[in-house]
Amino acid sequence: MIGAAESADDCDVLVVGTGPAGSALARRLSASGQRVLMLERSPPVAARRREPAWRIGESLPGAASVLLRRQGLWDRFLADGHVPRQASVSVWDTPQPAWTDALRDPNGPGWHLDRLRFDQMLRDAAADSGAQRAEVTGAIQIERAGAHWWVGDTGTGRRYRAPILVDATGRHAAVCRRIGLKREAADRLVAVHLLLPPTQEEDRCTRLCADAQGWWYSVRIPSGRRVLCFHMDADEPLLRTLRDAQALLTQARSHSLLRDVLPLTGAGEGEGAGEGEGVRLQPAGTAALDLRECEAVPGFYAVGDTVLAFDPVASQGLFHALACAESAALAISRELAGETAARRDYFAEMMQVQTHYRRRLAEVYARPVRFRGEGFWDRHRQATGSAPRRQ
Repeated sequence: MIGAAESADDCDVLVVGTGPAGSALARRLSASGQRVLMLERSPPVAARRREPAWRIGESLPGAASVLLRRQGLWDRFLADGHVPRQASVSVWDTPQPAWTDALRDPNGPGWHLDRLRFDQMLRDAAADSGAQRAEVTGAIQIERAGAHWWVGDTGTGRRYRAPILVDATGRHAAVCRRIGLKREAADRLVAVHLLLPPTQEEDRCTRLCADAQGWWYSVRIPSGRRVLCFHMDADEPLLRTLRDAQALLTQARSHSLLRDVLPLTGAGEGEGAGEGEGVRLQPAGTAALDLRECEAVPGFYAVGDTVLAFDPVASQGLFHALACAESAALAISRELAGETAARRDYFAEMMQVQTHYRRRLAEVYARPVRFRGEGFWDRHRQATGSAPRRQ
């Protein structure tokens, strides 16, 4: 037993993680009168000094405006200076560029975000609605006893208790791993990315380009700087070369779609050991929870990337985080009110999301038929059409 009831901090809902999904969930629950405590990992001092001035994952579709209004954050969001998305141009199905826009989308074009500002807005909004927050400095201990979850922090010695526990730790799925729930990874996709300094060009288009060994993405962000990102498999030998910023830039300039908007030389921020100046790597492949397994765990929920980490080609990760938080908030409120079917309904909805996503992802990776026989594309076609491997 982690601790006695009288020595614990009690609440209705413990949310582990303060990313977009966890923060949006905490705001919705707190606004409806639930006592919510958000737990976040306190990074080491050295890690805080290396915190980047930007974060990849900066796209939000126009449909998110509905969710932001439900959160009461629409005016605050608009005031933060995010930039409306312009047209997109891609070289994907064929070698010829294809243009798309949002003129027929009733929700509008969407936005390119200042991602750090957006995430902070959601954390602040959760606090404004009454959600409490505590830092975890040591190892986390989790157990279920009776009708409650107990979470202990070995660093501070504090203990927390609640009938509802939520994993909002993203791809790490830290709570799931602690309680024996595994995720399934469909592939080993990584994002190799670089932030380039401002240039004279004013192009605001999203540029997407298929390559024999992966696919490229580039766009200007609200600061005026340009993100360049290559998505490839982690076991591809070329990855070693592309950890160098100039090599990544040179490789990208071999594509005419990217050449016109990229400088000849340049390095970004975020220097990291073994990654080359300015280049960062992060996991980007599809990973999903076995939701039937989750449904069998009483009082447990998962949201956002923990439920389903999207391949970036879907451009839906942030929208999913907000939509998932809405659904989870409704289900948790119902469960706390005594509705026994609430969790079952929530996980059934998330199963539908996973099924729809996998079908659409398979269609996207099947389209560049000119790359049939190339290892990257063959692997991803197989991964989207077969059972994923266990992590």
